[in-house]
Amino acid sequence: MDVKIFQFNGCNKCFYETLLLKLEDNIKVEFISNPHEWKAESMDVAIITGYLLPNDLDSVQNIQNNAERIIAFGDCTTTGGIFALANQKGHQVTPLKNFVSNEITVDGCLGEIEELIAAINGEESRENRPLCNACKRRATCEYLDSVNRQIEIEDNETCFNDLGFLCNGFIAKECKERCIDYNTPCRGCKPMVERSGVRMLGMFGTLMGNIEMATEHSEKGATDKLADAEDDVTDSLPDILGNFFRFTLPTSGLPRGRMQSSGDLLQDVFTGRLIEELPLIAGLLGGNKSISLILKIIETYEKANNIEISEQTKKYRSELLELETELIEATNNKDAQKYKETTEKIRKIAGNMNLSNVYFGGFKQKIDDNEDFESYKSHIFEVAEGTYKNGSLNYSIDPKGVIKEITIKEG
Repeated sequence: MDVKIFQFNGCNKCFYETLLLKLEDNIKVEFISNPHEWKAESMDVAIITGYLLPNDLDSVQNIQNNAERIIAFGDCTTTGGIFALANQKGHQVTPLKNFVSNEITVDGCLGEIEELIAAINGEESRENRPLCNACKRRATCEYLDSVNRQIEIEDNETCFNDLGFLCNGFIAKECKERCIDYNTPCRGCKPMVERSGVRMLGMFGTLMGNIEMATEHSEKGATDKLADAEDDVTDSLPDILGNFFRFTLPTSGLPRGRMQSSGDLLQDVFTGRLIEELPLIAGLLGGNKSISLILKIIETYEKANNIEISEQTKKYRSELLELETELIEATNNKDAQKYKETTEKIRKIAGNMNLSNVYFGGFKQKIDDNEDFESYKSHIFEVAEGTYKNGSLNYSIDPKGVIKEITIKEG
């Protein structure tokens, strides 16, 4: 079967994951990293990865005209994904379904190769369970006493939402990355319902029924925040957009461009997010350099705030950086077997390819059962207003820990 993979904009993570198609005997695969310069050829299946902008329309339609089937692989292509958070500030990240008809979608951040192979072969993919059915935590759905920042979560048995830590598992399907297994509440990369962010906002709002809060009306019919007035909810959920609509903003019905843009799409994705969310966001959009980006963000903050790091933590971080070098080599050489072996090693330490186990001060969950977890466990850190600089990285946060500005340069 003749399959061509087209990478448009973004981090390339799903594009790299399609290297695993080379290990399938029945698939002849070709990788096109610049679709705008592609010389049209017929194919059985076209796979689109990365986020799309209006100026990609002609190239997408050219691909569709030459393919028997077209598959959107990963959230950036299916729903806009994490880069579409910039739409809040006027950008026009657009799901593939707005450009073509009859597309097949494989959601996820990152997309699951097993589901993609099934879609290529015209097979039914496995039916994903609701995430809550797959979660080891147990919910009571009782009204909350408080809403909490996700600085540290000690309880491993109670539903995140019952603890006041927002988790989008209510509206999500089970995914391969399973961030919930690494003390990281779900952000909804595989939505189970239409307009999932709005649904989750309503459900979590119901749980907050006993908590007094300030609200702010929007003339456009929606709001990116609760209000400027101080209350427990406003303090604990200063980033409504990033918490509820991280992967689905263009399909949410919320108005585009309520806030002023910095002029840079990547900065517009990061600003407004919370300091405790930075590692996971960097893991989602950093491509094959996610590890070094996350560690630079974390270690810059740790050094400035005198957060002590254990030798075991340093050892695991060093191993991850070595694996990143191997990953870059594998992706550059399009070496599918090397890519598979390296990502399996990364998952063993970092939890998944979103690197959900990597955090300030250490790791969220035990890596080796034979080790003392206390020797490399992440711990509570203080939110410290300031500007943090480390070579190519520069970011600043306000007193609540909200990212006000960030610059990330290559190198």
